[in-house]
Amino acid sequence: MTSGPAHPADQHAYTVRRAPRLSAVLAVAAVLGILAALVATTAIHASPTPPADPYSGIPLSFADTFGFVSLISLLGAGVLGLLVWLLLDRRSRATTRTVVLERTDDPAAADVRLDRSAADALRSRTAPTERTPEQ
Repeated sequence: MTSGPAHPADQHAYTVRRAPRLSAVLAVAAVLGILAALVATTAIHASPTPPADPYSGIPLSFADTFGFVSLISLLGAGVLGLLVWLLLDRRSRATTRTVVLERTDDPAAADVRLDRSAADALRSRTAPTERTPEQ
């Protein structure tokens, strides 16, 4: 016998929360990293003597300096972006709620109307928190 409330075959319980998208956070971090690299490279090359290669003494071009600085800033921005995403993800766990989806043939009785494609997309993205024996 299962514990907890039993749902009829046409009802499914889902846990819903608004979690941040990792790809969006990392994309914003990458853009900010590139902007920081551009500002830093401009500040480095603003001096009257351009930076030089420590081994050969040849002056570095703006593109060379930008490449080195962008690698460092992208790495730093990526780490900071991951930390921000972890904090936002942890905060979003506090706002979880459980919803019960019930199939109905009467649209007037429904709280929210979903077409079949939206319901299938919801079903494929989330797993039910509780399964009934009929499934």
